[in-house]
Amino acid sequence: MRSKTVDRLLKSTPKDVEIFVDWYADLVVRINQLLKEQGINKKELAEKLDKKPSEISKWLGGEHNFTLRSLAKLSAELGVPLLEVPKQKARAEFTVDGFICRVHTFVSYTRHNKKADNSAWQFAEETEPFNEVINVG
Repeated sequence: MRSKTVDRLLKSTPKDVEIFVDWYADLVVRINQLLKEQGINKKELAEKLDKKPSEISKWLGGEHNFTLRSLAKLSAELGVPLLEVPKQKARAEFTVDGFICRVHTFVSYTRHNKKADNSAWQFAEETEPFNEVINVG
């Protein structure tokens, strides 16, 4: 059972801090999963990234604020995207019966494995379109 002090602290935590902690934890868990799956230890990862093992330990121990550069290096070395940002394509807009209709589509990128050694990035299939309708009449 949590104390009232802990509950009060949790309620007063800013939303951006909550999001940061969630993202950080998710990244660290995923990186550790990938290292285990690929049979790479922290020392080997440090050598591949030209880093000190102590720096990798900080990255994976919650003592480091990942930069986009460090995430890009990790993604390149592990062969898996660690961060995905949906990209919005140009939307189509048209009017039907007094309604303005807008069609939005988003594209995501993923690694496509035909062979185990293939590290090419390719377009994934597009997601389902999101339709927005506004009555202008």
